[in-house]
Amino acid sequence: MGTVHIDASEVARLAVDLSEAPGRLQRRAPRTMKRSALEIKRRMMQDFSGHRRARGTELSLEMQQLDGLGLTWEIGELDSAGYRWGLAAILTFGTSNNAPVVDHTAALWREMPTTISHLGGDAEDSVLRGAE
Repeated sequence: MGTVHIDASEVARLAVDLSEAPGRLQRRAPRTMKRSALEIKRRMMQDFSGHRRARGTELSLEMQQLDGLGLTWEIGELDSAGYRWGLAAILTFGTSNNAPVVDHTAALWREMPTTISHLGGDAEDSVLRGAE
């Protein structure tokens, strides 16, 4: 009886490549999330900029990274906003004398499909295209 030889080198290379994919995704996803956070902030600034009694409020919006990986960002009025601090909150949530004027989640909802698409592309590239 003869010997059967099976070349499994491609399978072995694929296994190694797939085992390295999570690390590649961890390197790509933070860039995507930061780019998304910047776009959300830009859109929020546009949403806040059109109110005649609150000019400059959009300049009080800031963003801050909340985790060490760069996957979680906070966008809004931070304490360093100066004298404009609090106006964005009034426009967003209203007071006992006025209703809310700005939907502070609209920018997030408009950006979400793009972010999901970019993260999906990052995952696909990490698995199928290797280190590039």
